[in-house]
Amino acid sequence: MDDQECILYPDQYNFLWKTSFCSLASSLCAIYNGYYDLGVVNGCVFLSSIYYWRKPDYSWRRYLDMGLVKTALTYSVIRAYNAEYAKTYYTMLFMGVGFYPISIIYYRNKMYWKSTYAHSMLHVVANSAKIILYTGAIVPIRMNPFFLHFTTF
Repeated sequence: MDDQECILYPDQYNFLWKTSFCSLASSLCAIYNGYYDLGVVNGCVFLSSIYYWRKPDYSWRRYLDMGLVKTALTYSVIRAYNAEYAKTYYTMLFMGVGFYPISIIYYRNKMYWKSTYAHSMLHVVANSAKIILYTGAIVPIRMNPFFLHFTTF
């Protein structure tokens, strides 16, 4: 595969496109439980992911998706601080994110299906962690110690 084409074969990127819908599930769960900021953040990740995985290549769409994922991850990690299920969330998130380097190793060794499965596990496990987080109490953003510093004068 060269840089002008898709980075995976259609069966593989279609599989990842489908697992991108896990972000929609976590977004809807956040909104349902009243965590609208987290719902919007996950919704943005969902939209960028389905846009990228419909035909993945090394275009701006890839870097937009990766940037949104990193931003959402950072925001979610901070918002989870002092949440009811923070420890479970952080543990599962760590396991989920661990699939990313595994998928890269498989990809570099041209083991595209193994890479696809590893990356899809990232989607499934990380979004499952978010759903667990959203089912418990999360400290309001105005009370979160990290954000409290920025909201007081």
